[in-house]
Amino acid sequence: MGPITFIEPYYYNTVWYVVLLIITWMTIIYYVGSGDQKMLLSEGDASQGFAILLAFIVTYYIGLRPIYRDFVDMSNYAYMFRHADFDYIAPSFNEEWLWSDVTAFFKKNGFTVHDFFLFVELVYVMGFLVSAILVTRDHLWMVMLFVYTSFSFLSFGENGIRNGMSCSIMLIGICLMADKRTSRRVLAYIMMFLAFGIHRSIMLPIVASFASLYLIKDTKIAIRFWLISIGISLVAGSSMEQFFASLGFDDRMSSYVEIDESFKEYAFSKTGFRWDFFLYSAFPVVLIWYVTVYRKFRDKTYDVIAITYLLCNAFWLMVIRAAYSNRFAYLSWFMYPLVVAYPLFRMNLWKDQDRRTALILFGYSGFDFFMFFIYYFGTSGFKGFDQYWWRK
Repeated sequence: MGPITFIEPYYYNTVWYVVLLIITWMTIIYYVGSGDQKMLLSEGDASQGFAILLAFIVTYYIGLRPIYRDFVDMSNYAYMFRHADFDYIAPSFNEEWLWSDVTAFFKKNGFTVHDFFLFVELVYVMGFLVSAILVTRDHLWMVMLFVYTSFSFLSFGENGIRNGMSCSIMLIGICLMADKRTSRRVLAYIMMFLAFGIHRSIMLPIVASFASLYLIKDTKIAIRFWLISIGISLVAGSSMEQFFASLGFDDRMSSYVEIDESFKEYAFSKTGFRWDFFLYSAFPVVLIWYVTVYRKFRDKTYDVIAITYLLCNAFWLMVIRAAYSNRFAYLSWFMYPLVVAYPLFRMNLWKDQDRRTALILFGYSGFDFFMFFIYYFGTSGFKGFDQYWWRK
């Protein structure tokens, strides 16, 4: 299967954001005038089928993107795929065996590099879709809009694809963790094992999810730990970065912490304390506090998801100054859509929940669009508008 060629690479991300903005804000307009709880009380609607259809369209669009330098790591993965000579290596806890085996399978069986990227994207998108089905089966359309408009979704579908694929599988495991049925628990552990075989950094969410299930069962404790991590980061951030790098759970951590000073200005995630990313990460924390502490709603599945997010995000806050720290932020951000969407569609929070949910989605998606069109103006897909005509 060949790549999409009817869209100029310069325009590729711009088309994504424009179309997604139209779809999302049309949905918001539909619900913002409601003063009821139709979404909360509905038991399935026609939009579920459209949500599944949209998931396949998203898979096709991102999976068959052209191999182009603006997608960064995609070019590196394409080069490795085309030039690799794979021999089967038995699974090892010291290597990301599953990623190697999947790559080798596609290479040895004559699939093209575009077939390989399409498969990776299929796993990535369907992981989120399956997770949404597990926790909010009757609200797929809205929940998946929260997924697609999350700040990191496109980035880890195009660039950090191995991290994204691993986290997507891990999310299924987290959603199954709180289920008391043995079969669901076993399936959760299998998902985590597979995720670890793709990207070793997923060990952090694995440990955090087990802690949320067996050790830290109260969100208040996790919120306090998150708050303490801010102080630790401000006072001893550099020391914490070196400490976590020395643990060796992922050798990429060391390379990001020790990145050459002259290269830092080119890092995707600028160094220093990222107040913009901190504020973005803080919104789910405020919502978790409001739902579980202030309103005292208790839901085992949500507690596991929320506490796992808090613990992983606290880790990122302590290494926030490292170059490419967005890759460590994603170890919590991949849970972001469910942390926000779950209480909106499973808990009776407000009498006018439709309107408030629509407004939350407006602000949530607005941040994503703002970061693309304004914050990164001229440095990502939007540069199609400032360079394309000059190329002619």
